[in-house]
Amino acid sequence: MSAQSEFLTTKELPEITGFSTSYFNKGRLLGYGPRFMRFKSGGRTGKILYRRIDVESWMADMTCDPKGGADV
Repeated sequence: MSAQSEFLTTKELPEITGFSTSYFNKGRLLGYGPRFMRFKSGGRTGKILYRRIDVESWMADMTCDPKGGADV
């Protein structure tokens, strides 16, 4: 997948976010991180993809006000 693709793999997320792939692997199990899509194929666990817009939105939601510490 290219860097400009609408969909991103878990391996591509560190380039954009600075977080490790293990952060996102754990986040899917523990309920944190950006929204993702799982495409199942038969009995396998399936392919995981993230929409770029969901990753960008998730990062924007983490923005904090440095003056008051409150979320923006």
